[in-house]
Amino acid sequence: MATLSILTSAVSDQDLGDVAVAAGGDQVLNDGKIILIFKNSNASDRTITFATGGTVLGLTIENPTLVISQNETKVHGPYPPFPWNDSNGYVQLTYSADAGLTVRPIRVG
Repeated sequence: MATLSILTSAVSDQDLGDVAVAAGGDQVLNDGKIILIFKNSNASDRTITFATGGTVLGLTIENPTLVISQNETKVHGPYPPFPWNDSNGYVQLTYSADAGLTVRPIRVG
């Protein structure tokens, strides 16, 4: 599991610098102001699974997924700390496959 570095939004020009996802998954420290930009350059769809860290009335919250097709870019988030954060304040991500998939976390606001 790799910890992703967060780019902070600013008025000045910034290179987004896409980061290849880690085969074992990634985590990003979340304060409720994080968005993720995913890009898939692979010919096959990629599915991202977001682990939820919470329950409601004792029921486990299902882990949502996001499917990204070939040559597609998607923005996802922001993530309120509940139910997204684990006990250490991170959003946990896993991937159906890592080849050709990049991610860039950005703190907004």
